[in-house]
Amino acid sequence: MPELGVRAGGTAIGFYSLKSPASVRDAAVQWQLEDGETIVASAWAVLPAETGGLAVVDGSAAVDGLVAACRIEGGVFRRVYTLINTITTSRGQVLQESMTFRIGLVEMAT
Repeated sequence: MPELGVRAGGTAIGFYSLKSPASVRDAAVQWQLEDGETIVASAWAVLPAETGGLAVVDGSAAVDGLVAACRIEGGVFRRVYTLINTITTSRGQVLQESMTFRIGLVEMAT
């Protein structure tokens, strides 16, 4: 199960997440589509795109039912990035959802 996500369609729930530059994390969008509608294509993008910035791990993008997922890595300390998922549905809709990440130090409670 992905650790980060957005529920999309109708009421979207987005959030801001802190990520360390060294962590590799899963991200996902749970799409809410019309009955019988499916995801036929899914693509991920990161803004801003920059060397050493937040990136989608090559080959990690996947669709499982109405969930589009990918794995992210990297990021420049103190930068803010937007991860965008664009899907095409079986009814020809092109839809987007995004999530925001701030790159920083993540301290674990002991």
